[in-house]
Amino acid sequence: MPASRSICSPSAAWAITSNNAMYNSLYFKIILILVIFMITVMCVIGIVLINSVNSFYMNEFTAQIERSFDGQLTDDLTDAMRADGYVEELLKILSSHIGILGIDDYRNYYILDENGSYLDGSDETLGKALQKTPNMIAAMRGEPENRQPLGADFADYAVPLSGNDNTCIIYIKDSMEEMQQFSWMLFSIILYALMFGLIFAIILAFFLSKAITSPIQNLTRGAKLVAAGEFSYELDVHSHDEIGTLTDTFNDMKETLKNTLEEVSGEHQKLETVFTYLHDGVVAFTEDGQMLHINSSFKRLLGSKYDENLTFQRFLDLFGIDYTPKFNVEYVDRQNASDGCNVSDVMFDGKVLDVNFGNIRYTADNASHNGVLAVIHDETGRYELDKSRREFVANVSHEMRTPLTSIKGACETILSDREMDEEMEDFFLHMAVDECDRMTRIVSDLLVLSRLDNKRTQWSISKFDPDAALVHICEVMQMDADAHHHKLIYTAQRGLPEITADKERIEQVVINILSNAIKYTPDGGQINLYSKVVSDGLEIRVKDTGIGIPEEDIPHLFERFYRVEKSRTSETGGTGLGLAIAKEIIEAHGGTISVESQLNEGTTITIWLPIETRLKTVE
Repeated sequence: MPASRSICSPSAAWAITSNNAMYNSLYFKIILILVIFMITVMCVIGIVLINSVNSFYMNEFTAQIERSFDGQLTDDLTDAMRADGYVEELLKILSSHIGILGIDDYRNYYILDENGSYLDGSDETLGKALQKTPNMIAAMRGEPENRQPLGADFADYAVPLSGNDNTCIIYIKDSMEEMQQFSWMLFSIILYALMFGLIFAIILAFFLSKAITSPIQNLTRGAKLVAAGEFSYELDVHSHDEIGTLTDTFNDMKETLKNTLEEVSGEHQKLETVFTYLHDGVVAFTEDGQMLHINSSFKRLLGSKYDENLTFQRFLDLFGIDYTPKFNVEYVDRQNASDGCNVSDVMFDGKVLDVNFGNIRYTADNASHNGVLAVIHDETGRYELDKSRREFVANVSHEMRTPLTSIKGACETILSDREMDEEMEDFFLHMAVDECDRMTRIVSDLLVLSRLDNKRTQWSISKFDPDAALVHICEVMQMDADAHHHKLIYTAQRGLPEITADKERIEQVVINILSNAIKYTPDGGQINLYSKVVSDGLEIRVKDTGIGIPEEDIPHLFERFYRVEKSRTSETGGTGLGLAIAKEIIEAHGGTISVESQLNEGTTITIWLPIETRLKTVE
């Protein structure tokens, strides 16, 4: 397939460049600042006003109801509680006080029993649909609070009553629709004010920015001429403010720059050579061993050991490089002419470094001299990687050697005893097969980790119901749990949203964690699986009552081949790679996995997954 090419016309390119220049100009930024300021002020005013109206309405509601119940009304209601038909009596009393209570189309009263169930009220339909609120629950406990939380879309008030073993709650609820209509009207007014304010701000910013940017544009044109090597251009000073001072300073700088240009050109080659190695530590020395230049990377490398009077000899001593009379500036100079000079695996402050020496020429006192340039490359990362690889190979070798030894032992036993009875022969053959299966699992897990490490995993991303998937997992794991007499309990938040992820691999992770919980929980234990929405994502928790994990082992739990007890994973058929694979899968989805555990009390593993994964299906 031929490679596609995008063709951009000169006029289109000019338009794009012009737009970028406009957005990056001071003129545009001044207008933008004023517009943002106006929007911010109006938004703050709007929020304060609307919240103040909301707070005033709620406070007024509470104050009105409290005034109503402070007088004769409370005594009448308390007396009515002693009557046999107290509900009808309460209804009559409340009906006669609807004016005092402010009962209207938006505010209703209800008579509730001690459990918060509807008995009677001013609106039966709304009363039967009442939901329990904090104020209602407090009244049910006999400890009325009647607080109005900020941001609520309703206001309520609950008063508990009792008498002659009769208990009920008088509940007043205001839908606040009237206040919401007023807030919307206030918002519309603020919006119109914001629109007119924006127009005014843009006009004001236009004239203000013109007055500020015009002198700066002249200064910019002069600077471009100087940058092009035109030093004869003189900027005129039209004002005595800061911009005028800046123009004068620019003219002086132009003259100074003209006089020092030759000196800068002479130093250019030296600086270019030194700063070519800015990614590594770079230090240069004169021919008599004095420090000539040093970069910030090398200063950070030295830390507290940095000395402004660092010499070449002190440099060699500091890094533990053997110093001999031959190993001096002249020696390095001669070596650089042939193969150069390199010192590898230099240990310094816990780091592994490579130090490369080279020749540098510099100008001093109108003469050219030879010096030494030392480039220090931090090889700690590569060293640690090599160390990790060696440890990984050693772990793999150890894991493979154990089953191979068992297989070899079983085969040798069978070969050495040709008259072995059939039952014993089957035992050794089955043992060999089991060890082969174990090796197969290790190799399979290693292949999975390799694909995850190299970003070559084929993901099958789809949208699915996590609740149904977790129920299915519990059904699959129930037999294992029953074999150990465990209780396997699944608790899910209602209405879990569908998530987009690799369903099969997420199920693999949860099954692995549940399997570990079943294996490492003494018989008769309990394993809980929870799921709920947390921080715009799905949280899955597996909690067991097992043997727990020592605190010092928790940070290493997701390392490959790491085992809390060297024998227990082997005894249960594990490879030591399951949790490492689980961590890689979850993190590839953009999620997290963590462990909390106390020895002999149990372990909790928490998985968080985003609703939409960043992975894509790979065919």
